[in-house]
Amino acid sequence: MFKKIIIRVTLLLTFVLGSAGPTLAATTVDAKAGLAVDAQSGQILFDQAGSEVLPIGSMTKLLTVYLTLNAIKQGKLSWDTQVPVSALAYKLTKNTELTNVPLTENGKYSVRDLYDASLIQSANSAAMLLGDAFAGSQTAAVKQMRAQLQKWGIKDAYIVNLSGLNNSYLDGQIYPGSATTDENKMSAVDMAIVAQHLLKDFPEVLNTTKQTNMTFAAGTSSATKLTTWNFMLAGQAAADTNLPVDGLKTGTTELAGACFTGTVKKDGHRIITVVMHANKNETDSNARFIETAKIMNDVYNEQSYHTIAQGSAPTNQQRLPVKLGTQPRVPVGLAQSVSFWLPKAQAKPKVTYKLTAKTPLAAPVAKDKMVGTANITTPVTLRYLPGETPKATKVTTQKASAKLTGFSLFKAQVADFF
Repeated sequence: MFKKIIIRVTLLLTFVLGSAGPTLAATTVDAKAGLAVDAQSGQILFDQAGSEVLPIGSMTKLLTVYLTLNAIKQGKLSWDTQVPVSALAYKLTKNTELTNVPLTENGKYSVRDLYDASLIQSANSAAMLLGDAFAGSQTAAVKQMRAQLQKWGIKDAYIVNLSGLNNSYLDGQIYPGSATTDENKMSAVDMAIVAQHLLKDFPEVLNTTKQTNMTFAAGTSSATKLTTWNFMLAGQAAADTNLPVDGLKTGTTELAGACFTGTVKKDGHRIITVVMHANKNETDSNARFIETAKIMNDVYNEQSYHTIAQGSAPTNQQRLPVKLGTQPRVPVGLAQSVSFWLPKAQAKPKVTYKLTAKTPLAAPVAKDKMVGTANITTPVTLRYLPGETPKATKVTTQKASAKLTGFSLFKAQVADFF
């Protein structure tokens, strides 16, 4: 007889946001907040006060750059678009207290030069001019920044300008409703989300952030050498030979302290780190990089990357019966591979499935027919950035089974009847 059996094999994949995550050797960093995530999946690998909203300084420029690249992608700007220097940007660039590039009064500069200056030199006036370029004004640009963060699900950020400076430097030309002493704030989690989107949507940004030096406005009276503030790049003061860091952006204000959103790709796997207000006593100028290296090294040294291959199936449910099929049983397995990090001290992940399918399957059965969903049980609860928690992976048939015909079909039907 045809048996309608619903096998609720839920291949248990315990991905839960918000519970305790894997423990690294460095249980704390000397900073107000620290975070590490897998750049592709958003899996959280280290978290110290990652949800606390804090000033971010020039890490703001990652969002400014994202919107610039997006405007270029949409054809609203080109790399050669000439951007006029506003009165505020010119006044700001003359302030020797701030990081900038020499801009000519009433001059024009290409989007490419302003982009390079924003990322490498962390030039504040350059970032402001990028906002004018992609939005038409500082106010409109801030509105776009806020809207983009909302689109990404970031609701606790506070953005008031393009550069990350304290509003007190902006000569009273501040975002409506903000105070003269306000500055941009986000959590480490928020910054990781911004960096993840930037790397996924515009990976070419690394071609610039990995540069230690570059020329701004070559061939003009404003020509000057750009010098990176990312001292973790190769050859710089805080470089670590074990860590081929190639981005992303520092941030420093009196309120923010020394901050750094970094990224590194090692052993084929890229991670993003965020350190906010490193070394509160500020006695070491490389404090943010020392704490970043601690997090990065701990991820690669203390955690391992596991992949459960496409087609994998549990030993007790490798094949499902097929009624009246030329193949009496067909193999089933994951429709796609599943990858995640686990502490090396933990046991290997246990693969248990939770299939949802009527068995036996009714012939004909096509290859890649969905017969259920799969989750994977791990020895620790895996955590992800908001919106990145993986969905259950489909379980599909790995081979096809045609329906019997002729006398073979008749015999099978008789046998099934009795």
